[in-house]
Amino acid sequence: MESSSEVQETENDKVEPNVVLETEQVGESEIEKLKGDSVGDTLYSGKWIINILLAISKVHEDSWNTKLENDLCTLWDMSTERDIVQFLVDNDFFKVAEFTLNSSEEPRLTEIILGILGNMACEPIILELLGAHEELLETILRHLPSEDSATLVQILRLLRSALWNIQNNPESKWRVNLKNSTYLREVVPFILKSSTNEELLIATTSFLRSSAEIDLPSGKTLLDELFDTSSFLPGMLESFEEVLPEDEGHYSASTLKYLEDWLELFFNLRRGYQIHQVILQEDNLARIVEILRGILTNFVDPCNLFPLDETKASCVHRCAEMILDFRWKGFLKADSTIDIDNMVLKIIFSINTAIKEEEDSEEIMEELLKYLEGYWIEISKISTTDEIIKILKTNEKAVIDHVTNLLKSKIPTEKMNGVLAGLSDE
Repeated sequence: MESSSEVQETENDKVEPNVVLETEQVGESEIEKLKGDSVGDTLYSGKWIINILLAISKVHEDSWNTKLENDLCTLWDMSTERDIVQFLVDNDFFKVAEFTLNSSEEPRLTEIILGILGNMACEPIILELLGAHEELLETILRHLPSEDSATLVQILRLLRSALWNIQNNPESKWRVNLKNSTYLREVVPFILKSSTNEELLIATTSFLRSSAEIDLPSGKTLLDELFDTSSFLPGMLESFEEVLPEDEGHYSASTLKYLEDWLELFFNLRRGYQIHQVILQEDNLARIVEILRGILTNFVDPCNLFPLDETKASCVHRCAEMILDFRWKGFLKADSTIDIDNMVLKIIFSINTAIKEEEDSEEIMEELLKYLEGYWIEISKISTTDEIIKILKTNEKAVIDHVTNLLKSKIPTEKMNGVLAGLSDE
């Protein structure tokens, strides 16, 4: 930052809250003069920003107040601009941030500083620079035990940006710092188990999913390197039941994103043998199946299934995949999932109907349909004739006709004939 002697001015010289230079309010000659104070190609005032940085540095003397909060929120909004980000770096914002995070007892100030850092970290070069500031990173991570959910949301947002850096460079300083953080290793699982804040749980799940999808040269995922993942499942179940109300009739875009993140995280955890033991402990399996049942129930309604995008398709795919995996492993018996199989058949019929009605069906629909048809064939192979009949008989005739056709030549003829005979007797 520039020295105080260079930037301090009289009260009359200080830039007032009009930090954006409105071109429609001044003539061209005045604009040229004003541009001398603007940052890069923006029309934001550099002088105003420096005054704010000075005010942050003195907050322990002048105390936290509404005006400073409003000004900082404006700076937070501005920090999405590349030129503003570079200006902040050039004026030692990292030092200001470290000092503030170490000295502030005001949660809102801490949240905003972290939010600005999060915006700045969206620029890859700045993200790299921030990763090399070990003392600042340690200060940031030291705030993870905070009881302020808004602060934690901003830290996790920043750390999610860091994952992009690690993905592009496994030797990243970010990876070293995250790996060495006891706070991260202990607090994140605790958040899943204990938090009741929906936004925080969504941010945590998103961070964990992203870390689970980064493969390291060692053969591990970043998630496995950072955490003891065998202990995650109870917290995941608690967090899901906290975020998603039982009677939510139509999923919002943010809910769908959370569902996808949760299911993908669970899918990645299932690759480890240890979690299979945890699944079978207490009532964990029943809770998982109830979650999958609830998600699929929502998508049986064509109004919720269509238009079918990648997020919805991923959710349906993962739910069916988990049920099939549990059946293969012997965790579940056919009788316990008849209603779920029934729902899958209805979804198969809905997608098939939609494809027929559209001249150019989307690839997403065709891929999901292909997977669900394969699911149904596999379920039929591991089910008895009577179990298949139980699954089918509560469906409408059009659905039954369609899905029985899928089984022809896929299961033994004797079994197929038994199914058809059993249905005709109903």
